[in-house]
Amino acid sequence: MRQYRFSRGILLGCALVASLVAMPDAAFAGPGKAYGKGPKFSKAVAFDVSRPLREIAPPLVRKLPPIVDGEFIRNIRPETGPEAAKDKGHSGDGALFPSAQSLMRAAISGPLGSFEGLSNQDNFNLLGGRVNPPDPVGDVGPNHYVEMINLVYAVYDKQGNLVSGPNVLGDLWSDYAIADCAGNFGDPIVVYDQLEDRWILSQFTAAGPLYYNCVAVSVTGDPTGAYYRYAFITQADPELPGGSFFPDYPKYGVWTHSYVMTTRDFGDVSGYGISIYALEKRKMIAGNPGARAVQFFLDSNVVPLELIGDGLLPPDVDGTRRPQDHVPIPIVGTQDDDSGYGATFDALNI
Repeated sequence: MRQYRFSRGILLGCALVASLVAMPDAAFAGPGKAYGKGPKFSKAVAFDVSRPLREIAPPLVRKLPPIVDGEFIRNIRPETGPEAAKDKGHSGDGALFPSAQSLMRAAISGPLGSFEGLSNQDNFNLLGGRVNPPDPVGDVGPNHYVEMINLVYAVYDKQGNLVSGPNVLGDLWSDYAIADCAGNFGDPIVVYDQLEDRWILSQFTAAGPLYYNCVAVSVTGDPTGAYYRYAFITQADPELPGGSFFPDYPKYGVWTHSYVMTTRDFGDVSGYGISIYALEKRKMIAGNPGARAVQFFLDSNVVPLELIGDGLLPPDVDGTRRPQDHVPIPIVGTQDDDSGYGATFDALNI
């Protein structure tokens, strides 16, 4: 349940050499031709409006499902794709000269203030077990900080006072038409849309054989209020009739007219690739049940695995300046010659 996030900042004092890797000509034969089909459009399979988060009372300690090993929860994702590379540890970047490293340290000041947020102990307090790793994630708005630690969430004001929670993640989708969304499967993402003053809270489902991306969009700019709740089903699994691909490691970003999402997709029998979704933002923030998603699937049997590897990241707008309309949305990933995915050199792929 890892999280890979690019920091929102400026790289100071270093030169970045990036190779933009060209995909095979066949992959650019036309829209959607990379995997032999056009882009897939779909509507949310369920929609409603939640009760305000501030009205959700912290639960008594509840018993976790039978995935507990001691006091730690084992990884519950049904991965059957490429084997992850072994961690070889960190070594310094040879492109950074000592003077540049000193410049970076001098230019980045310490925090002006901090407060204690959630911890893995909150998973234990509310669910009777800790998650390893805990996958901390959060985002900040004008007046609040919203944080998730895998299976729990909380809302703070900017002075560090607890405003709502901690609560169990699945309670965001209690009494929802897609019952799996109310499960506690983790890999949550929280994103603040400063262009519209809305909060996006999410998690995936992992029970199967049908899998969903569960997305909650705040009705107002108040993260403790009500949310429009949507569920988007993943692509059908051709080797498992009645099933769909598991959307591993979802990542979300804010763009002008879309919420952009990327997932690592696994079939329950075989199959692996990367999906890139654009969710219809204008309808979602208006509470329109007909909000759609458009999906592009990069099939590892067609697109060279080293180009998509362990996943791709969507963009996330900083500041209040909107990207121009119809500007292509950049999707970024890395390739690593030590990753085990077949790359022969290191590069950024855009």
